[in-house]
Amino acid sequence: MQPYVIFNTAMSLDGKIGKKDEQIVFSNKLDNYRVHTLRGSVDAIMIGVETVISDDPELTVREVAEKPRRVIVDNKGEIPLNSKVLDGTAETIVAVSSNANKATVKRLEDKGIDVLTLGEYTINLRELLWALYRRGIKKILLEGGGVLSRRMFNEGMVNELYITVAPILIGEGIDLFHGKFNKHIKLTLEGILQYGDQVVLHYMVKRF
Repeated sequence: MQPYVIFNTAMSLDGKIGKKDEQIVFSNKLDNYRVHTLRGSVDAIMIGVETVISDDPELTVREVAEKPRRVIVDNKGEIPLNSKVLDGTAETIVAVSSNANKATVKRLEDKGIDVLTLGEYTINLRELLWALYRRGIKKILLEGGGVLSRRMFNEGMVNELYITVAPILIGEGIDLFHGKFNKHIKLTLEGILQYGDQVVLHYMVKRF
């Protein structure tokens, strides 16, 4: 068994999630409320370490008694030890490979972080999901980044997705997914939501 995975992201009308060295806020207040409601409905929020390094998110949820756990996928053990996701306000799990920075892994464990070692150089995502399921995590919200998200789709681990489309054109910027898909990912449109001048596309991933 593995957790049910929901992918949630926001992008510009031309498919960019930001610009290099410039953080752009896409979601408005109404969509932020939707995201926090979605976060409050899952057992864990998962992101790649590149998102931690670039954005330093808190991955918090407002007005929820039991906060979802935070899962960071970090092949090399690159997570900054002063990151907000390591502040102790919610349980955090960091997944690393066996070749991750040993000093960083030791300091994470000293901070009481649950460190999972899976894979020699790259984390085995299927084993990670199984390990999370055994820890009682049955539903995950995947929030990026582009490399982790592509791998999750490539390996057939995403069940559902929400994409907020903001009314802005960026031009040259950071793509929603990094790298190539190894197969076509076919989707079924479940609905289109409108929050002010933004739309949210809701899809289910087709299974064969």
